[in-house]
Amino acid sequence: MAVELEDKEMTLVEHLDELRTRLIRALLAVAVGTAAAWSWSGEFLSWLARPAGGLVFLAPTEAFFTRFKVAMLGGFLLALPVVLHQVWAFTARALGEKVRRSISLILPLSYVLFLLGVALAVVLVVPNAMRFLVAYGSAEVRPLLSVAAYMEFVTTLALAFGLVFQLPLVLLLLERLGIVTKERLAAKRRAVYFAGFVSAAMLTPGPDVISQVALAVPIVVLFELSLLAMRRSV
Repeated sequence: MAVELEDKEMTLVEHLDELRTRLIRALLAVAVGTAAAWSWSGEFLSWLARPAGGLVFLAPTEAFFTRFKVAMLGGFLLALPVVLHQVWAFTARALGEKVRRSISLILPLSYVLFLLGVALAVVLVVPNAMRFLVAYGSAEVRPLLSVAAYMEFVTTLALAFGLVFQLPLVLLLLERLGIVTKERLAAKRRAVYFAGFVSAAMLTPGPDVISQVALAVPIVVLFELSLLAMRRSV
């Protein structure tokens, strides 16, 4: 994602005008992605609902708006490279050459890792979490899940995993900038593990222990992989 930088200093008005242009481009990309995702949002919603064993909607508009949110989520994932490029193009001018070079290398990998995190949450974590949670029901206490509540649960987990999968890139960037070192990170391993479990508890919806553990474990694994990558890069 190369960005051409102008030599002249920009005025505040020019900065605001560029910000508006970047925002419009990003929003248009999301809108186009949402329109493209709408055609398969119904099938995707049905596929997502399988671990729940069927869903209901409690208001006349709930099913429609939930499907629209699914289309928006798909559109955001499709448009994310464009959104990242617009954010990068706007902020790159204020960064030093070393930072620009480092970020330009990790942006494509950041998108791939985000998708991997979302996929792990949707394909593996959500079905297992639902089986565990629904098992607490009985013949007299049966689940009746609304489509809006269930999709909020799935979306929160998917975005949380997508963000957590950025951890290696963040640590590698901080190490390259000299803000942290692999020795200091290794010495703070226990504190990082504790912070990982606390972060997982904050990022996952409700008191679901299974989801919290499922998010905390990748944090620990990604942290160790980051340390390994730092050692290999020496």
